[in-house]
Amino acid sequence: MMDSRSVPGRLTGQGTVKVRNISAIPELLAEAGADLAALLDKAGLEKDLFSNSENLVSYRAAGRLIEQCALATGLEDFGLCVGMRQSAPILGLAGYVGANAPTVRQALETMTGSLKLSDTGGSASLVVERGYAALRWIVTEPDVPAIDHIDDLAVAVIFNILNGLCGRQWRAAEICLTRERPRNTAHYLQFFDAPVRFETDVSSVMFEERWLDQPVQGRDSQLHEILSPLLAQALEEKRANFKDRLCDILRTQILGGALTPDRAAATLGISVRTLSRRLADENVTFSELAQLVRFEVAQRMLRSGKSLSDIAATLGYSDPTAFIRAFKQFTGMTPARWRRSL
Repeated sequence: MMDSRSVPGRLTGQGTVKVRNISAIPELLAEAGADLAALLDKAGLEKDLFSNSENLVSYRAAGRLIEQCALATGLEDFGLCVGMRQSAPILGLAGYVGANAPTVRQALETMTGSLKLSDTGGSASLVVERGYAALRWIVTEPDVPAIDHIDDLAVAVIFNILNGLCGRQWRAAEICLTRERPRNTAHYLQFFDAPVRFETDVSSVMFEERWLDQPVQGRDSQLHEILSPLLAQALEEKRANFKDRLCDILRTQILGGALTPDRAAATLGISVRTLSRRLADENVTFSELAQLVRFEVAQRMLRSGKSLSDIAATLGYSDPTAFIRAFKQFTGMTPARWRRSL
């Protein structure tokens, strides 16, 4: 079987998340009468994992734990239930700086741009088009169990963050979730109080663009002034290499059009020439990274049961045959054979 770990040139799969990002799990398990220690053991984790919110856990291990928790509690919406109890503070310093930013747009840019301080296995991005804004989320770490629950968790947190930034008058226009439609959607509809679409290509919370330029509710300008330099310092110390930063951008751009050096350079705020030079310094080309990202997304869509026609269209191939040919060239097998090998 060939998976993302055996593909030549594959980006590193060592994403981690801080325990504070899943800190609602012990409380939820206690209410359900489930044994936290036993579930940690099944997931291969230390029993004192939750003793310090700054502890790091690998994305795959966190996925195993969430998977075991969902089975133990019988909650089809376990991820949603965890996310419902969490908001901006789980982002740590970035959450506090964002929650005190001048506008909602600046708050979201701060939080998405600083996500790597607490979560290196996922990516969030703000996309604006046709009068609507969408805060998108995608798991970038390969081979993670319980992605449906992780996506639910992240979108619930995003929803809570937007509620806190915008105030009581804010409403989501639509919620998009990658998971299969659950047997009972009532909990989703009740919590989000908005239309919910399932089995989408990317998870997101969509809302009217006008909210982006609204002032953040209850902000403390002095606290923002004090904390912002600390966040900048933390980001400088943690700054990802250029290749990884670019791949994060490509992962968010691939669902909204062709992957081109011009689009990527514009997002980074640099020229195409500078982009090429920086990539040359890391011995990689733009086309190589674009192909790696296409494979990541193709792999996820194949796992979710999407048709080859849908995948080809999403990834910008002219037809399914072109996608099949590119996939086979990259992996050594056809998409159908790869999917059967899972």
